[in-house]
Amino acid sequence: MFILVGGCRAPLSHTKKLSVLGIGFLIEKAIVCVPECCGTLVFMSSNQTPNSDIVNLPSEPSEALDNFVPVTTDEGKLQQLIEWLEEHVSAYSYIGEVAPLGASAEELQAARDSVNARGARMPDEIVHGSMMVLGAAVNHTSPYVAYANGTVDVEDTVVGDVPVRIFTPEEPTGSVVVAAHGGGFWMGNGALRDNAFAANMAALAARSGAIVVDVDYKLAPEHKVETASDDIAVVIEAVAAGTVNLGDKGARPINADNPVVVYGVSSGGHNAVRAASKVSYSIPIALLLVSPALDLRGAPDSWLAEFFGTKDETSIEVSPGLHAPERPLQVHVQSATKDTVVRPATDYLAKVREAGGETSTSLFLATHQVATPTVQREQITDAARFILEVTHTERDLPADPAGEYDKEAIDRQNEESWGK
Repeated sequence: MFILVGGCRAPLSHTKKLSVLGIGFLIEKAIVCVPECCGTLVFMSSNQTPNSDIVNLPSEPSEALDNFVPVTTDEGKLQQLIEWLEEHVSAYSYIGEVAPLGASAEELQAARDSVNARGARMPDEIVHGSMMVLGAAVNHTSPYVAYANGTVDVEDTVVGDVPVRIFTPEEPTGSVVVAAHGGGFWMGNGALRDNAFAANMAALAARSGAIVVDVDYKLAPEHKVETASDDIAVVIEAVAAGTVNLGDKGARPINADNPVVVYGVSSGGHNAVRAASKVSYSIPIALLLVSPALDLRGAPDSWLAEFFGTKDETSIEVSPGLHAPERPLQVHVQSATKDTVVRPATDYLAKVREAGGETSTSLFLATHQVATPTVQREQITDAARFILEVTHTERDLPADPAGEYDKEAIDRQNEESWGK
């Protein structure tokens, strides 16, 4: 028997024997055809049974099939994807990388380039891994392909001495997002920014209608972490003053009804919060933070000294989440259920409310670095909703395709590809 995973036929020359993770359990010694497109044809022996995402399992759930128990929960599927990445994707090792303290400039840059290059591969590897282990019954389209896919204009320019990348969607709503990538304060630029963060910012621009200005801020330890928020603050001020000429691209003037939305991921969320405290209070700001690193208590003194120039782990420069903002802010935080890297932003959100601000949160099934493509799209859509709300703009947000398995549609695609 065989299962068609995806929608195309694989040439027999691409077949090979290997052990792969099945959709919910391990398929031993399957013959897998890996075509040049995104489908996978899996031939299985008659005593092996595919997961219920593809066809129905036997009516007796207590019957063991080769001693394998299918994974049916979303948590189990996420874990299965992570285990597949750990076993099959060498680039996954980038997750555990830390900056080499005391290294020479050349050694530091080599380490940064290496981790950025590996991290840049992960979006495609997650899509591929999801197809391999979660099956064709789910839509594994990345946010960029689902929402942007070549429809967003991209321009690299400079604001003062700060490099930025501007993403302009078709039919912009007039809102503006200033974005800060993650990367543990020391990496996340270069290939990782180009191949991963840029794709998500294009998707966010297309989904929300906002013009997104991605800041290529200076990194530690060559520069203290505070320098990054200084760079972001410069860009926020320029956007508010209209000197970036975003009006020519469709941006509306910044005012109370159209605040600058400052978006930050992980360490970028830390930098976004610090930048918001450095700009003129006359500039309306809303914060959109994804798993922000706002509480760094417990970090090694040597790391704090080299990155922040202080060993005071409770200072506002190191742990801004422990300090109340000096003005009311509207803040939305996206958190991951399986995040073991950063502390929850609960204390910071409480302080925002105490200062007269408004807060909201969304929780997604993910680790700090890994989410299925479905959850990635949900995160982009959730961010788009917040942007539309705080900037009083409107844009249709069509429902995300569920990606249910449609045998007849796949059969039709196969017949068309075969020339029938």
